[in-house]
Amino acid sequence: MRISAVKAILTTMLIVAFVALAFSGALLHFGKTGVILGISRHALRNAHFVAAVLMCALAITHLVLNRRLYGAELRSLGKKNRD
Repeated sequence: MRISAVKAILTTMLIVAFVALAFSGALLHFGKTGVILGISRHALRNAHFVAAVLMCALAITHLVLNRRLYGAELRSLGKKNRD
């Protein structure tokens, strides 16, 4: 598989993890009862934690795969400040 395909899949997974994290976080914040949309708070907390861990792992992998691009952007930013 080409690296661009891997990056596209990784980015898609990162977006899905973010949406899951945001949705479960919003449900936990606004739903103060024991069961929210048929899901217990305990199960929702577990899903939120799993989404958070997955998102962190995906974000680190994303940074590693794009380290050259980030380095070039940082160098470019440094050059603009000198001018």
